Amino acid sequence: MNILSIIIILLSFALMIVILNRNRVNPKAITITVFFIIASFMIHDFISPRSWQLSPIYFFLVLFFIFAYIKSPKVYMKVIYVTISSLLILVSLGLFYAFPMRGIPDPTGEYKIGSFYDIIEDEDRLELYTEDPTDTRRFMIKVWYPTINAISSEPRKWIGSSAITESLAKDMGLPAFLLDHINDIPSNHYGYVPLSQDQESYPIVIISHGWGGFMTLHTDLAEELASRGYVVVAIDHTYGSVATTFIDETVYQNKEALPDREDPGFLDAANQLVYTYAGDISRTIEYLEGKDGPMPYALFDDRLDLDRIGLLGHSTGGGADVAVALNDTRIKALLGLDAWVEPILQTEIAKGLNIPSLFLRSETWKTGPNNNNLSELILNSNQAILYQIDGTTHSDFSMAYMFSTLTGMLGITGSLDADYLLHMQKDIMNSFFDEHLKGEINQTVDLTDYDELHQIEFN
Repeated sequence: MNILSIIIILLSFALMIVILNRNRVNPKAITITVFFIIASFMIHDFISPRSWQLSPIYFFLVLFFIFAYIKSPKVYMKVIYVTISSLLILVSLGLFYAFPMRGIPDPTGEYKIGSFYDIIEDEDRLELYTEDPTDTRRFMIKVWYPTINAISSEPRKWIGSSAITESLAKDMGLPAFLLDHINDIPSNHYGYVPLSQDQESYPIVIISHGWGGFMTLHTDLAEELASRGYVVVAIDHTYGSVATTFIDETVYQNKEALPDREDPGFLDAANQLVYTYAGDISRTIEYLEGKDGPMPYALFDDRLDLDRIGLLGHSTGGGADVAVALNDTRIKALLGLDAWVEPILQTEIAKGLNIPSLFLRSETWKTGPNNNNLSELILNSNQAILYQIDGTTHSDFSMAYMFSTLTGMLGITGSLDADYLLHMQKDIMNSFFDEHLKGEINQTVDLTDYDELHQIEFN
């Protein structure tokens, strides 16, 4: 709730009161108050056009002008006016509480953060989720990286796509407009700025979202890593993402790509989906290696350390990370957030991971068919560890906390405070990647400080 929203709410209360006492108030005071509230609305709508939480105030203004037109309102009219006006203003306040425009938590590293988008074309792979059998695979990526400290431009928007927010709202069973406001939330990163020259090379972390996620759903973690000297690449897995916005079109999630669990073809479809994601990851590494020529804007100048690549994935993205890391020696570390490994074939699970691998499991995923493959994978791996975070849900490994303060009440997120949980995840992530990609052990982080975090042992 920005300062203009607060001013509009306060002026609305003032209008409600002064019109009741119109005989004792200077008419100029009423006119000035009306002028300021209308001016505030115009400025607010220009700055934050998607703040639909103020919609009840529009109805209040209509009611105000109707009531102002009545020269000598009776007592019951005043009671109705005050009651309805108060309710409308309070509803607006309640909407701002339920759907706030909270800022993305600040990253803790020393660097400012730059970013750019790009499209990766994979002409060697047919697209499995379109009707045209000749379509080839393409997907978006977003790259975050350490940049110079002198930045004068405005930070980029966190999402900046109504197609994403509308699709998210529909997936949650909400009206399409209900998440529009998060389009205006600024990030902590900037566009088209030079790479910092402080280091000769930078380790890389590739992020993969889950089924129905999207490329910037883990921006908080991406910014954190970039601020600490990593180049971070997030993939928008086309047709698995809730919506992918290309320059020429917007592509939405293909719900048929993953049928209901009761469907006899569920596991085959799930396997195909996970390996489609895995193909995107492998193709992204080829992109970083220069298969498509120099990277955009000549930002990196051979400063990518392709010998230090880590993977970070949630749900389907985590399963895809495992599928890649089981066979690709370019991967040096893996962090899975409720990694969905159920669709991976037993012959692959039996190989085990030969790299440092850390899995975080939500409390809601402590039971279920995914744990069979997960336990086998960890037992077959020589450096894999599983932790569970009590009081969490599957969506707690994402930025769902930005959508609404009601996510906990609705069961979307768990019982832990969002800032506390994010701090925990950042500590875990930073310690893990710093040790295994940078060779640095952080002595200041003690994971035993988190009572909700405990290691799961398999026999």
